[in-house]
Amino acid sequence: MAKLKLLKSSIGHNTVHSFLSLMNYRDNGYVIEHLYNIAKEKNMDSIVIDILGSSIEPKVFEIPVIEQSLNDLGKDFERHLKCGNIPIDNICSATASIVFNLENPHIGASGDELEKYDCLVEIIDKNKKSHEITVKEWWR
Repeated sequence: MAKLKLLKSSIGHNTVHSFLSLMNYRDNGYVIEHLYNIAKEKNMDSIVIDILGSSIEPKVFEIPVIEQSLNDLGKDFERHLKCGNIPIDNICSATASIVFNLENPHIGASGDELEKYDCLVEIIDKNKKSHEITVKEWWR
């Protein structure tokens, strides 16, 4: 029997935290930096990532480095499910909604802007139950 409570407690959190952390470095920058820079440049503070579909909205965020990372995010999610003995057909949807604070970024010790955001991960299981978890910034 699959332990669906793991969807909230470890699978959802760990998958997205890794995606947004300093463990995800590509194309001369961290994925979270790429996302934040696009958000700031386009003045679009909200994005939604479909983890199962390896897609992102709005489409302006679909650049090669993000698309590659989204593919790996989906694989990482499936790996976490497998480790938790949860077949993927137990999952109806998995999303991460991120809202950047573009008005008040956190300034790090080095004077660099750090990405300040709110992130809500929602996984809906085969029983239509929603499992939600908040993922904090990597530097908190």
